[in-house]
Amino acid sequence: MSKKRILFVVNPISGNRNKRRFPDLAASVLGTDMSYEIVFTEFVGHATQLATEAVGDYDIVAAVGGDGTLNEVACGLIGSDTPLAIVPSGSGNGLARCLRIPLRADKALRLLSQGSVMSIDTASVNGKPFLSVAGIGLDAQTAYDFAVDPRRGFLTYARYAVRNYLHYKPEKVRITLEGWETVACSPLLVTFANSNQFGYHAIIAPHASLQDGLLDTCALDRPSLLKAPVAVANLMLGQLNKSRLHTDYQAARILVERPAPGVVNVDGEPVMMPETLDIRIVPKSLRVICPDK
Repeated sequence: MSKKRILFVVNPISGNRNKRRFPDLAASVLGTDMSYEIVFTEFVGHATQLATEAVGDYDIVAAVGGDGTLNEVACGLIGSDTPLAIVPSGSGNGLARCLRIPLRADKALRLLSQGSVMSIDTASVNGKPFLSVAGIGLDAQTAYDFAVDPRRGFLTYARYAVRNYLHYKPEKVRITLEGWETVACSPLLVTFANSNQFGYHAIIAPHASLQDGLLDTCALDRPSLLKAPVAVANLMLGQLNKSRLHTDYQAARILVERPAPGVVNVDGEPVMMPETLDIRIVPKSLRVICPDK
C-alpha cells in the first residue's frame, strides 16, 4: 500500500506560536509513515493557490494556522475530493473547537492517521467563501482592529471587543430570509453562523450545525452596561440563545441591506463589502478530517 501524500500549508505569522519549529514536530509525530511536504505561505492568497494546485497530486492538504488560514486553504479545496486537515495554530481556532480537533499540534497531527473524513457545509457572502462565521457590526469592527494590531491572543481581541462595545453605534439593517420573512433591526451585531462560534469558545450559535444545509442568523441587541457581563458569560457558556437580546433565524440564503458599504467579518478576517450582502449555504461541499465520533 502506498503512503498517503500530504501537503502542509503553514502560515508563519498566524497566532503567537513559532511555526518554524513545525517541520521538526511533524517529523517526530509522523516519522516515515506518511509522505509529506511543508510549504510556508508568503503572501495573502498563497494558501489558496497552493491548495488549488495540490488537488489531484496530494491525498490530504493540511492547514497549519488559524481560521483565516483555514479559509484560504479551503477555498482551493471546496467542491473537490481532497480532504482538509486542520492543525490549529491561530488565536481563536473557532472551527477546530467546533469540530473537536485537538488544539495541541501533535495531537492534531495524529488525526491524519486516526481520524475520519466527514463532509461539511460551507457558505459564502457575496461569493467569498467562509467555513465558520461571517458577520457585521461589533464583531466585524473588532476583527478589523485585531487584524491591524501586531499583537495576537485573547487579551488583545477582548480589549478591542470592549472598546467597540462602548463606542460602536449599531446601524439599521434589513434582513430577508429565503422562503420566510423580512426583519428590520438595529442590532449590535449580526452573525451568519455555519459553525457554532467565533473562536476562543465564544459560542454565538449554540444549535448551529455544519451539516444541516442551513445558516443560523444571530442578531444580538446591545446589552446595557449592567447586563453586558451576563451576556459575555452566556456567550462563553453557550447559553446566549436563552437571552432576550439574542434572536436566531435559520435559512439557506439571507439577503442583508445596510445603509452603506462597510467591513464584514469573514472567518475572522475583515473584508470591505458593499451595502447589500448575499449570504448562501453550500451543502456538504468540503471534506474535513475529524476525530471519530
